[in-house]
Amino acid sequence: MRIDEITKAKIDTVKPGVEATLDNGDGTKTVVDLKKNPNALVKDPATKKIKLNKKPQDGTATDPAKTPKPGDSVEVE
Repeated sequence: MRIDEITKAKIDTVKPGVEATLDNGDGTKTVVDLKKNPNALVKDPATKKIKLNKKPQDGTATDPAKTPKPGDSVEVE
C-alpha cells in the first residue's frame, strides 16, 4: 500500500524520536521513522488534527504541544 492510498489512519503507537505506527483501518499498518524525519507527524494545536509530511524538513525543533498521541487521527496530504 502506498502512503497516498491511506484514507483514514489512526496512530497506534508512538515511540517519541524513534517511530510511530499508523493503523490504516483496513488491517494494514504504516511505520513512520521519526529518526530520519522528526517532523513527519505534525499536530496543529488549534484544530488538534495531525498531518503527515512526506518530505523531511531540516532545522525545525519539535514542540511538545504538537507531539502526536496514540488514538489521534491522521490527515494525509
